Amino acid sequence: GTGSVSLGGRGDLRDWEIVNRPAKGFVPGPRWAGAPFFALWTKAAGSQPIARVLEGPLDSSLYEGASGSIATNHGLPRFARNTFAAAYPFGQVMLSDPQMPVSVRLEAFNPLVPTDADASSWPVAVLRYRLHNHTKKRLSLSLCGSLPNFVGNDGHSNNAHQNRNRFRRNKELSGLFMDSLGVDHQAEQWGSMALATTATAGLSYRTAWLKAGWGTSTLDFWDDFSSDGRLENRRCAGEDMPIGSLCVSTTLAPGAEKSITFLIAWHFP
Repeated sequence: GTGSVSLGGRGDLRDWEIVNRPAKGFVPGPRWAGAPFFALWTKAAGSQPIARVLEGPLDSSLYEGASGSIATNHGLPRFARNTFAAAYPFGQVMLSDPQMPVSVRLEAFNPLVPTDADASSWPVAVLRYRLHNHTKKRLSLSLCGSLPNFVGNDGHSNNAHQNRNRFRRNKELSGLFMDSLGVDHQAEQWGSMALATTATAGLSYRTAWLKAGWGTSTLDFWDDFSSDGRLENRRCAGEDMPIGSLCVSTTLAPGAEKSITFLIAWHFP
């Protein structure tokens, strides 16, 4: 009864039904920038860095004539191949690309304890990215998640107003806490969200994206992230639905595997 987020077959997040009502097809985000997504940056010594959205390719059904793609974040580079495997509550997306020195397996799940409704009702989605270095070189890696603070927007009516993102850290979790100063506390759309990670080192973040002309906000983010795998914060005064980004940077030995876990949590009482 807490709501849900759907995992698409190519690794995208869709059907954000967490704000107290059904919202099939709803993917949140301000008009001037992108929807929720995760991305990977990698670099080997002596080589140029490579960055990709952690999603498989778009199929032709997501393009409509002169208007271009109807898919979210369609202008960003993504992995060349993907497969999907499911055994509830686990969804697995396998991503590979001949130009990428790593392959990725996303293990996405929600809490499920059979016969225990309370333990199975925590409003959280767990995204565990398993990275495999299939080269003979040590790699520098960064994995970044971006999420608009859409408190006040339930997919049918948008009352987002004076939303804010703040970075928080404790012994077990670090990330962005998202709430609102302007949404009525008695409204069904009022609540809070979080984009967090269990990683404790190598963190960088943005509490907001640059608000600029059409496409410029996404380009500013991608240029920043793809250059060095780190994020510089931006000021976004007056934006009611600021986008927050959280990045984890690490290294991966030749032939080794490593997992990086992100959490998306929410509370809309």
